[in-house]
Amino acid sequence: MPQFIFQRGETISLALDALTGDPLTVSEVSAVMKAVAPGRTSVAPDAPVVAAFAIQARAADAENPAGWTLSIPALVSSTLQPGIYAADARLEMANGDIVVSETVDISVRPSVTA
Repeated sequence: MPQFIFQRGETISLALDALTGDPLTVSEVSAVMKAVAPGRTSVAPDAPVVAAFAIQARAADAENPAGWTLSIPALVSSTLQPGIYAADARLEMANGDIVVSETVDISVRPSVTA
């Protein structure tokens, strides 16, 4: 599982690339983050959502495929406890199919300045 490291109180931003298919066939994208309890390696089934990502579509450019930018603002990040979190995205296709992205680990570390 990929791991991303952020400081508490900074914007958490991840790229979700459309590696296959046409991103225009995606009718809705949602993504959330849940805490991984100490001593566990995955999210407990009843773990509450600690933050929902804002989703911004992005066009392809010379270096990157089309996709979406997932972000949690710094103000929300500042309320998170240092620790490990898991996140994934759910894509609803125009034909009714559902695709769930790979889960990623997000490490939120205490910042020195905040």
